[in-house]
Amino acid sequence: VEEYTSTMMDDDIKAHTEVASKQEILDLLHRVQNLEEEQLKQQGGTKEDQEASSPTDVITINAGGKIIEALRETLCLVEGSTFAHMFTERWQHSNARDEQGRIFLDYDPEMIESIVNFLRLKKIQGPQRKIKPPTIAKEKEGDFYCLLEYFGLEEFFTGGSFGCLPADLQVLPASSHGVTIKQDQGKYQVNYNGSGEDFLAFYPALAGKKPYFWKCTIVVSDGGFIYLGLIGTQYPADPKGSYRDSTSFGWEGGQQYSAGRSSIKDNGWMGFREGDVVYFRLQDNVLTMCSILKNLSFSIPNIPDDPYIHFDLGKPNIAVELESLSKSERLELGW
Repeated sequence: VEEYTSTMMDDDIKAHTEVASKQEILDLLHRVQNLEEEQLKQQGGTKEDQEASSPTDVITINAGGKIIEALRETLCLVEGSTFAHMFTERWQHSNARDEQGRIFLDYDPEMIESIVNFLRLKKIQGPQRKIKPPTIAKEKEGDFYCLLEYFGLEEFFTGGSFGCLPADLQVLPASSHGVTIKQDQGKYQVNYNGSGEDFLAFYPALAGKKPYFWKCTIVVSDGGFIYLGLIGTQYPADPKGSYRDSTSFGWEGGQQYSAGRSSIKDNGWMGFREGDVVYFRLQDNVLTMCSILKNLSFSIPNIPDDPYIHFDLGKPNIAVELESLSKSERLELGW
């Protein structure tokens, strides 16, 4: 464009100076180029895609030293994902290459192979068959789900349940008898009408290393004791004070509890009040709680594997609603 414009300006400077400056001509050519690219997208891709790429192209990948081959259509199965963009004709040239010119992905080869194999199965999946997500070694689960998020594949792999609590949560048998649960479309409203502080926990446990995201809304509270967090046992030594159990981690009042011991006081958290909405994340054995309204966030490390969601409630007439976070809520929180 520069060469063309300079030549035109030199050869016809008198005729064109009054019509347009060099910058105006560049702007015009740029707008024309943008219009052409937009038209190509509407027709089904970029100019490079239309001329050079084919769904049946065989792409060779060096994933951390492991050679994987797959069709372009397999790798690009999840349209709009970062993973698919990496293997389009337009963008694959920007990928790192090994000495043989193969695309080099500097990630765990087992994880990349699991992703590609799952895409292969999903490509041929029939309407009556449900393909289960790949099984990853427990110690790698957290890293695997982080990688899926990075590639924009988490929703595709989990069927929209990424980060969600286990389906059909139930109250552990050892929980207080003063508790009733109302379930409605993934929401669990816990109503407590017992006396004193009583133990309440849900099963199944939050198993594995994958992340979990949920929120609690204090629907009704007459100023009674409310403790929210996690616990590592179904049978605390003292059900009337389960927040002090050595496997308990969470918050009440202005205090944060780690392994049953109060670890922070006067940290800005003033306890749970009616109408409060608090958000929780369990990831990489770290439990985080935050309140957007109060602009406060706290984290507790060293959470044991496979904990249970845990409430400790005191004083009748308390109602707490529990539900998984939506993707939009996670994005709003930066999670």
